[in-house]
Amino acid sequence: MRIRTPKKNKSDILKAYLQSQTDLTSQINEAIYNKFFDILEKNISDHISIELRNFGVFKSKFMKPRYGTDPRNKKKIYIPPKWKVTFKASENINKKLNEKT
Repeated sequence: MRIRTPKKNKSDILKAYLQSQTDLTSQINEAIYNKFFDILEKNISDHISIELRNFGVFKSKFMKPRYGTDPRNKKKIYIPPKWKVTFKASENINKKLNEKT
């Protein structure tokens, strides 16, 4: 059985953040928020692991080239090497996720 979960994008999270923060102006808070994601993106693209305590770890992982199968016509296709981002959630996040449903 597949369970559909609600979806939020970056701008939805920004709106919630701006509503919860009233000590600085919204322009300063938005700049801080965007700078955080810029730093996160820069470090991941430079293949640097990022550990956010009590949240999780982002790592970039190199995927070797390989051959796969096209599901439409069952032909073999070459899949070139690439980098991908992996995320491992912390124990705190996993506990909160599985507390009660």
